Amino acid sequence: MTTHSYLEYALTLLGWLISNGIWDTITATGLFALPLLMKLISLWLKAREQGADEGDAGGLTLAWMENTVYVALIVIMFTCVPLLNIDLTQMKYNTDRSKQCNFSMPVAPDQSGYAPLVSDISGQTAAVPVWWYLVHAVSKGLVSAATATLPCKPDLRQLRFDVQHSRISNPVLAQELRDFVMECYSPSLSRLKQRGGELTYSESQDVAWPGSSRFMTQAGYYDTDHARSPRSAWPYDNNRDAGLVNTGNGGYPTCKQWWSDADVGLKPRLLAQVKPDVWQSFKKLAYSKENYEEAVLRALISPRNMTVSQDGLVYRGYGGNVDPTLTNALARTGATFGHSLASLAAFPAFDSLRQALPMVQAILLMVLVICIPLVTVFSAYSVRTVLTLTFAQFGLMFLTFWWELARWLDGWMLALLYDGDTHSSWNLAGIQNTQDDLIMQFVMGTMFIVLPAFWMGALGWAGIQLGGVIERATVNGTADANKSGGRMGDVITKKIGK
Repeated sequence: MTTHSYLEYALTLLGWLISNGIWDTITATGLFALPLLMKLISLWLKAREQGADEGDAGGLTLAWMENTVYVALIVIMFTCVPLLNIDLTQMKYNTDRSKQCNFSMPVAPDQSGYAPLVSDISGQTAAVPVWWYLVHAVSKGLVSAATATLPCKPDLRQLRFDVQHSRISNPVLAQELRDFVMECYSPSLSRLKQRGGELTYSESQDVAWPGSSRFMTQAGYYDTDHARSPRSAWPYDNNRDAGLVNTGNGGYPTCKQWWSDADVGLKPRLLAQVKPDVWQSFKKLAYSKENYEEAVLRALISPRNMTVSQDGLVYRGYGGNVDPTLTNALARTGATFGHSLASLAAFPAFDSLRQALPMVQAILLMVLVICIPLVTVFSAYSVRTVLTLTFAQFGLMFLTFWWELARWLDGWMLALLYDGDTHSSWNLAGIQNTQDDLIMQFVMGTMFIVLPAFWMGALGWAGIQLGGVIERATVNGTADANKSGGRMGDVITKKIGK
């Protein structure tokens, strides 16, 4: 038995442990026979109501009772009696998709945030009826097969989120970066303005951050400016530091050395602040190392991010806006202005929704497993009820594919939006988040609800009247997370409206 989320990994076993306890209680008290007895009595009463023209009432009653007992025995044997043992050592967290697309899994379920829950039920063994074991295996197999048909594409939304939420955790390094801006970048930028001349759009973007290649390569900028206070990582050099006092605490590197020297330069130390998973994700994209390192550094050392890193502020917008422009503050005019105000509430809500959906799915699957013995007994072992429960479990499990599809479409649309030459160099994958297509983000955010809703409607076409129940449970279960994610945006929107 496999699962597709950490929470489902633990709750699947927990659900069957509780289900086994309920079934044991039903059998120990003899309640399992009561619904069957009542159904046999109803058949007997029905036979007594038959007229003389219906034939032998006794033979008819006997045939009905035999059929009912035989069906009940089959249902009990295959759907109620626990026969196949499972525990956490036999269950597996599904990593087929990660292996197919060469994604690295960060942790195992028992090393994740659900480790206490996994530990609580570790060592316990549950038993699963044959039918439900088969349904679980087939459903998960179909989910994996359907997901495998999607071309491998990194989750650009998650990648952008990780980059935009990267922090400079070392306060000493953050202060050194501020010193570099004051002692190197600001003088070079001022010198560039004094020299005059027109800059192209790409040149303007290049000089808009401290790691500018123009300042690094052209004479008269970072090659002549130097640190104004000694830096212990560079020893005092009589030729380079002539005329500067030797305090014994280090030398005065040029701005080019200060930024780019291997190991001790600001650039390699800033790159080390980013999680390794981010670099692994970028390696799978069709970007050069130089381009994606520059894009990440631009986001990491942007003025907005520097404030966040030190003061603990939170980003606004879906996945965070690190580019402190007027466009991101109030967005554009007209219709775009309205979309931007709405996005303050909607985009954090979408992010919360995406995080909450698999959790709600895992809890609903556990509840369904717990309900199986009770619902089956109350239905007097009806085959129709068993089939309804079967499609309910399959429908819930297959939601994983629709969310994977929505995530894939989201990444594909982002790639189309930001794959142009105007973005690839300085706003790679939309990390700077300046020219987002807001309508596209609204549409893709709602796809995580619309696609499952359509799927449940499709189950209804097949005559399975459970789509509405599961849809309402999913929507209601994520409503609080959705609302809380957008609550702050609502407050900001109202303040702006005033």
